[in-house]
Amino acid sequence: MKIFRTIFGWVMPLVILGGGVAAFMALGSQPPPPRREVDANPAVMVQSLPVVREPGLIEIDFDGVVVPLREVTLSAETGGRVVQLADACRGGRFVEKGAQLLAIDPRDYELEVRRLEQELKQAVLTIEEIDEEIKQNERSVNLAERQVALAHREVERFDGLKSSRVVTEADYERALRDELSADSNLNMLQGQRRVLAKRRIRLTEAQTLTATMLERAELDLERTRIIAPVSGMVVDSMVEEDSFVSKGTPLVTIEDTSAAEVRVSLQMDDVARIWSDTRQTPSGSPYDFPDTPATVVYQIGDRQYRWQGVLKRQEGRGLDERTRTLPCRVLVADPTAVEALDRYGAALPALPAGTPLSLIRGMFVDVRVEVATDQPLVSTPCEALRPNGDVWVARDNKLAIVRPPLVQVDAGRAVFESTPQGLRPSDRVIVSQLSNVRDGMAIAEAGETRDPVKTAQAIEPGDLRPPPTE
Repeated sequence: MKIFRTIFGWVMPLVILGGGVAAFMALGSQPPPPRREVDANPAVMVQSLPVVREPGLIEIDFDGVVVPLREVTLSAETGGRVVQLADACRGGRFVEKGAQLLAIDPRDYELEVRRLEQELKQAVLTIEEIDEEIKQNERSVNLAERQVALAHREVERFDGLKSSRVVTEADYERALRDELSADSNLNMLQGQRRVLAKRRIRLTEAQTLTATMLERAELDLERTRIIAPVSGMVVDSMVEEDSFVSKGTPLVTIEDTSAAEVRVSLQMDDVARIWSDTRQTPSGSPYDFPDTPATVVYQIGDRQYRWQGVLKRQEGRGLDERTRTLPCRVLVADPTAVEALDRYGAALPALPAGTPLSLIRGMFVDVRVEVATDQPLVSTPCEALRPNGDVWVARDNKLAIVRPPLVQVDAGRAVFESTPQGLRPSDRVIVSQLSNVRDGMAIAEAGETRDPVKTAQAIEPGDLRPPPTE
């Protein structure tokens, strides 16, 4: 019995294996599945739009902030107590040019003016006295000269008579003494004339000095009244009435509102376009900025307001080291010349309620500059510009990937420079969203038909369908 079980354990697996092989051979092999024809290179359906040729004008748009044209700080030029402070001399008030803002106690300066006026009168009277003395001296000199001449003739006559013993020696000597006395008197009078001339010069200089001091005193008296040098807004008032101020003390700061400036920062590519504007005359200095017309736009809610200005100059510090931009200034000559714009950008015939009457410092505005260029420009819808800067172009039923130089994006359109290697005016750009895009892939524009190229492809078992029966 044990031997039988051992034989059965060896034989039975062999019988089962042989039965499986026999069954597999009996079934045989299945025929290959039928195959169907598909496209070798299926064309991707896309939507394309034509490229539009643009005029040679570029509108550069950048932000800015309104700053005052200048701020004038008035300081006390004389010391004293503030005796009058005008109501307009308060922060936020508007003052006209020539209006008196405050006054310093003028009494000390008025007394000084009167004292110097009296000194000047005395100097004038002293000079008049010297002039009279000079005239009297001139008459005395004339008389002395005549007396000297007479004494000289008398000496000559006595000298001739002395030889003939008509006059004595004593008479001759007396005549000679008279001549010497007359000559000495003439010499003294001539010396007095020179001294009087010198004295008159000294008194004249003293009169001039007194007049200068009087002019200075009158100027100090005039400086006790602080007058607004420009029309503008009072930014800050640093003194109050009855307070004492010394010379050089800041009193009030006025912002000049006759014009305004907008501080902007330009990218260097925008600066290069402005420098290359074909409508501008090149400046003589390489550091001068061309005067380029600009439009300043400020928005309140849904409304926009516009001022006309000029991109006048760079700020003078060169490129900003942090932002690598060039600080510039836009001059608005008339900050009150405002225009209200409709939603299409056209000026309204009348200003609506709530219109700002002037540019105010601190306004964040939009500055637009129009620049002419000789470079041909084309534009496409913004949908055609891919995030990486590529543009897909449909050429001869194939997709071409180009990266044209982008100039600006405005009003839903992207403007590019037209080059033979980039975008051409005759191109059509693809605005469809595609995946796995490659250069040269086959495409078909929406609305077109294309005969596919057939090739054999296996049909999946699930796609098998029995042939129709008659």
